[in-house]
Amino acid sequence: METAQLLARWLVLLNQPGNTVTPRDVLQERLDILHRLNELGTRIIDGVSIFTAMEATNALMRGIARAAAA
Repeated sequence: METAQLLARWLVLLNQPGNTVTPRDVLQERLDILHRLNELGTRIIDGVSIFTAMEATNALMRGIARAAAA
């Protein structure tokens, strides 16, 4: 049941409008969900490897950090 709830939240975050929370907060929550899903044994999310999703999310967070530092 926890896995289903996390997957549902993941889908909500993918469509999260940027004006309600900061993109960094959304990305951090996505990472938290991905890490928990990994702990629960999920290996594929939204048709891609969970590790690929983690790497992509981390890359987006680094981009935000670079933009904030500039």
